Amino acid sequence: MLQRLPVFTTTIRRGLKAGGVELGHYRDTEAGTPQGGGASPLLANIALDGMERLFEGEETKGPPQRPSWKTGQNKGISLIRYADDRVVVAPSRTVLEHYVLPTLARLLAERGLRLSEAKTRIVHSTEGVNFLGFESRRFPRAWLTQPQKAKMLGHYRTITTSLHQHKQSPAVQVIHALNPLMRGWGNYYRHCAAKRAFRKLDHFVWHALWRWAKRRHPNQSAQWVRQRYFRTVGHRQGVFAEAQAQILWYQDIPITRYPKVRGKSSPRNPALQGYWAQREQWRQKTLTIKPQRKNLLQAQDFRCGLCKVPFYNGDPIDDHHLTPKHKGGDDRQENHMLVHRWCHHAHHQRHG
Repeated sequence: MLQRLPVFTTTIRRGLKAGGVELGHYRDTEAGTPQGGGASPLLANIALDGMERLFEGEETKGPPQRPSWKTGQNKGISLIRYADDRVVVAPSRTVLEHYVLPTLARLLAERGLRLSEAKTRIVHSTEGVNFLGFESRRFPRAWLTQPQKAKMLGHYRTITTSLHQHKQSPAVQVIHALNPLMRGWGNYYRHCAAKRAFRKLDHFVWHALWRWAKRRHPNQSAQWVRQRYFRTVGHRQGVFAEAQAQILWYQDIPITRYPKVRGKSSPRNPALQGYWAQREQWRQKTLTIKPQRKNLLQAQDFRCGLCKVPFYNGDPIDDHHLTPKHKGGDDRQENHMLVHRWCHHAHHQRHG
């Protein structure tokens, strides 16, 4: 593994030999790395680097080559790898058994590894395959990638568990507890054919919230509960809300197709700063749901209104009023500015 690294060999070697502390007791590391640890996917990528280039997976300049354009034994074969998980698509079972599996086994044997027989399966495309929480399956008219049903049920159990923990909490606190869970799950699956899954989850979550509200007021009528906790927002009826807070609807998360990174483009390449800036702007625009906030981002060229530095992934962004409300300011777009949170705090420390 260390021979395959051009740099950082000292850091990786020290990490592999560092040992571990568990419940206050130190013990040496004899083999392997903790499952789920931060170093596990890094080491897997080092050990398995080059597998995605098997079967003529890339063109000479770096972009992936379409399976239909390949020739010879590699025609129609496509390999997708993420850390130590992989999926191989081939024209037939014979190609998989007599060509793909031996080729993978030879590559792994050179690096002291082998395929897990318990986890390796060969299935037909109509049966589908689960990969990274997605179900990829061929239907009569199209090949669709959808959220895995087990992941949907697991996410729904997380929501019901949160509602069970907030039996006596105000509705606003319930909304603030559920919205981050729902938004994070929806953003992960927004790049696939998830509209049907989003519609089902909206239905399940609404009934879970209805049961929560009815339990709070067992002696009140259904009409009273509906008027107390549910309102009409825009074209949608029966939205769980209180004061200014309202529950997120999965169907409001737009389905966006994720653009793959072009060729072997690296964010460390100074010549490609413009390309990565465009990708960052696309990410912010697709993750922003409110139209006013999206318009402000575009008007400010995706930069902070105070320091003029571009917004980057993970930066907390605040909504700043040019004229404060206590001085007569309003909520029009002309009176708003998007700024970094630290710039916002520093501005009010200087100007009150």
